[in-house]
Amino acid sequence: MLTLNSLRMNHIFIFGVVIFASILLTVKSSSAQNSRNDLHNGPLIHNFGQHVDLPNAAFKTNTDMVYKVVFEIFQALGDPTGPHMRLETAARFVNLHAHAGVQPENIQLAIVLHGGGTQTALTNEAYRKRHTVDNPNLPLLNALSDAGVNIYLCEQSRIFSGTGADEVAAPVKSALSAMTAIVNLQEEGYHFLTYQTTGF
Repeated sequence: MLTLNSLRMNHIFIFGVVIFASILLTVKSSSAQNSRNDLHNGPLIHNFGQHVDLPNAAFKTNTDMVYKVVFEIFQALGDPTGPHMRLETAARFVNLHAHAGVQPENIQLAIVLHGGGTQTALTNEAYRKRHTVDNPNLPLLNALSDAGVNIYLCEQSRIFSGTGADEVAAPVKSALSAMTAIVNLQEEGYHFLTYQTTGF
């Protein structure tokens, strides 16, 4: 026969089990790992900049701040038949922050091309002369430009690489030097991102 105290104890036990199960589910969902099946592109740059979402990340994304970033791209082309990995990284930066809830006007990117990155800026005709295929970077450069990204090419790198001014594609703007552009953009409040490796 159940007493009043035993009924209370049963209720407390059941309540405790429900709370514990809820905590487990919360921990499981917040620590769930993404896979390649979760990759998607957009919403601002389509067909490029694939990424995964992580709404329950331990490090919270500030969706109210203005993301002013300048990407330096100087690495040589990896596969000349595909887009430069670092241009994809810039597109990923735009898309993942837009998906996280950052307003498009608060995602302000600039890209500075120099060194090995110079060839990403070539017209199709100029690229074919060097690699026998159309420039696979042009659709991505145009998509980045359409999304409001400013793309600059170091004039020093252009000259030293033997690239004619008429061989530079339309979305790309000239800068006196990569050094000049990066220093000036930092003075304007842009955060400088560069990569020494070929990783993501």
